[in-house]
Amino acid sequence: MAWKITSSPARMLIAGILVVGLSIGCSLAATHASFQTDGGVSYEHAMLIAFCIPAAVAPPSFIYFIWTARRMERLNQQLNLLARQDSLTKLDNRRAFVEQATAQLESGTVQMLVMVDIDHFKHINDSLGHSGGDLALQHAAAIIAAAAPGDALVARIGGEEFGLLLPLQQGGDACSDGEAVVEVIRQRLEALPLITPAGLTRMTASFGIAVSRLGESLDHLFARADRALYDAKNAGRNQLAVAS
Repeated sequence: MAWKITSSPARMLIAGILVVGLSIGCSLAATHASFQTDGGVSYEHAMLIAFCIPAAVAPPSFIYFIWTARRMERLNQQLNLLARQDSLTKLDNRRAFVEQATAQLESGTVQMLVMVDIDHFKHINDSLGHSGGDLALQHAAAIIAAAAPGDALVARIGGEEFGLLLPLQQGGDACSDGEAVVEVIRQRLEALPLITPAGLTRMTASFGIAVSRLGESLDHLFARADRALYDAKNAGRNQLAVAS
């Protein structure tokens, strides 16, 4: 089996060795050529100087290059994370959710999309202030993420609205199992109050559920789940509604 370098640090190390070796080799060759035309110093001294100068300069220069490259890599990773993560709840944001959900739908597997909307969030914001509203969003995000299965996508879609995408197994009562997961989330939100400096605040949420159809686009699935969410709210909130 051929030996293959796959790690970025290993490639950088080999590149550094090549850079240092090449610089020394070029310096020695240039000194040797110049000595043939002007032998003002001894050949040994000239070759020693030609070796020492690049040997002293090239390694720290390359170390600085590695440090700069790794720093840029970390900054790019942070920027990518910021572009895909909701800064308040630390969940995926809408962009990341849409990208992943689209890929899962295109794979042909059946998915259950769940839209979650915190009930009376404006009242929470008005009574507790924006800092209290932020705590409410973080509280809801923590409960949803903890109750969701490991293979589910969980994101803050925007405002007080969250989204879940649950892969469903073919056949059986997969849809009922998905609804049972959503019911657990609903119950936990209702049972676990938000703790704030002003005291305990009860929270509930409404849920709109839609199961994907063969060849259905994410936009169409979103629209059906949104309609189900409005049905849940119009029916009195703190409940689930399933799209037809």
